[in-house]
Amino acid sequence: MRAAGLALAVAAVAAAVVGWPSAQREPVVLAAAPGEPSRGQITGPSAVPAAAGDLGVVFHSGLEQLPASLRGTGVSGELEQDAQGNLKVTRGVRSVFDYFLSGTGEETPARQRARLKAYIEAHLGARAAAQALALLDTYIAYKDELDAALRHTPATTLADMQARVDTLRAARARRFSPDVVQAFFGDEDAYDRYSLDKLAILNDPALSPQEKARRVAALRDALPEAQRRQGDVVEVVGTLDTLTADWRQRAGTPQELRQLRETLVGADAAQRLETLDRQTEAWNSRVAVYLQQRALIVGDVTLADSTRRQKVDALRSEAFSATERLRIETIERIQESGARDASPASRQPTPG
Repeated sequence: MRAAGLALAVAAVAAAVVGWPSAQREPVVLAAAPGEPSRGQITGPSAVPAAAGDLGVVFHSGLEQLPASLRGTGVSGELEQDAQGNLKVTRGVRSVFDYFLSGTGEETPARQRARLKAYIEAHLGARAAAQALALLDTYIAYKDELDAALRHTPATTLADMQARVDTLRAARARRFSPDVVQAFFGDEDAYDRYSLDKLAILNDPALSPQEKARRVAALRDALPEAQRRQGDVVEVVGTLDTLTADWRQRAGTPQELRQLRETLVGADAAQRLETLDRQTEAWNSRVAVYLQQRALIVGDVTLADSTRRQKVDALRSEAFSATERLRIETIERIQESGARDASPASRQPTPG
């Protein structure tokens, strides 16, 4: 019953926040390194031999013989160069890298790089391609460093999470220029800061649920607009659920619950949630009455088994519609399963 109510609550809040468009970012231009070749024409792709151990495979576009997990998919992100032939470093470049690197485990690292090299050279001129390959090697080294540093690092407390974020930021600052850090990780870093600050607020026992809601809403307002509009519905509902539990534990008033809901999801969604509360309360009341009456029938030892089943079926049909009967039958099965698990016989050791 609680699960059904939560599902409806998720749907109600989702209706208030869905439809957020994807973010757009201005490209950051990576300057050419001294001594790099001048811009060449973007010609047809060159053939890139696969690594040793992959004999017979030559990449022209980088899309040949894709790993199983990538077949039937499109490449995420884009590769662009400016008028001077320099790579435009955008979030899209990282997306291209991540797309091909997601096949890790399905092909060797050397083959992955050869595939990416072919794809890069098929989409960029010589100068931009060289810059992209240098950035790719730095990005791979960065990911390997983090994998080694964080593989066995716990993330169960707020302090643990802060330590992980600090490790990420230090590795980025050490390996990438500030422009690349912003282009590749800017949105992610902003959301990490938001998430940590939100957890600190939610775990602060000195704050009331209403004050927590106000502070979390202020944090969301401080996010870039595009990222705020992209906020995960599940994350919003999770915050609302946490604050509602806090309100319930403090025996808050209905007015306080309405206030924190309006702060987080707006007046319209708050009104829908109140309607949902009334519907859930009415449903729970009907179910409780039915289960009590059903228990009397099931416990009547003067009735034959077939008679008990007939009486329960008649009671169920009278109390619920056809659609509702599907839900109540599930509740009955869960209740019966719990009763069996709790019985002394179910806790006896199994012979052998």
